[in-house]
Amino acid sequence: MGKDREYVRTTCFRFNMENPEHAKAWNYLHNYDKDKIKSTNVAAITAVNDYFDRMWKLADDPYFETRQREERFVEQIVSEVGKAFIAEMPKFLASLMLSLNRGYPMQTAPMQAVSVGTENSRGYAEDGYNNVTEDKKTADDDDYSGIDFDFIGG
Repeated sequence: MGKDREYVRTTCFRFNMENPEHAKAWNYLHNYDKDKIKSTNVAAITAVNDYFDRMWKLADDPYFETRQREERFVEQIVSEVGKAFIAEMPKFLASLMLSLNRGYPMQTAPMQAVSVGTENSRGYAEDGYNNVTEDKKTADDDDYSGIDFDFIGG
């Protein structure tokens, strides 16, 4: 039994019940949820450790509290966005399924008259046939003269 005394330390706390902070601490220690907290000893040890850990973190990092508030704020935003996402997902999936079930309308090109007899090198009639790619602008047609390409390393 002498050996156990070497590892166990006791201390005494004094509470002035006229001081609101002392009265509040006294009430916490004597009116806690016994299903959540094992004993007043565990509560006091946790409170003391948390208090001093926080005090030393603030001494080492003056922005510690600000960063904690920002992290809580970001967590709240992410949580609310997640809830909204989950709430809207059934509507989104329903509209997606409806659009897939409707099918896509057939798109046909308008008929054009084609002259018979002359063909270009691709085998298309030159008169009356508009090649789809003729009207489109290609990358070779772009004017890059105003861009400085020295950043590429050449």
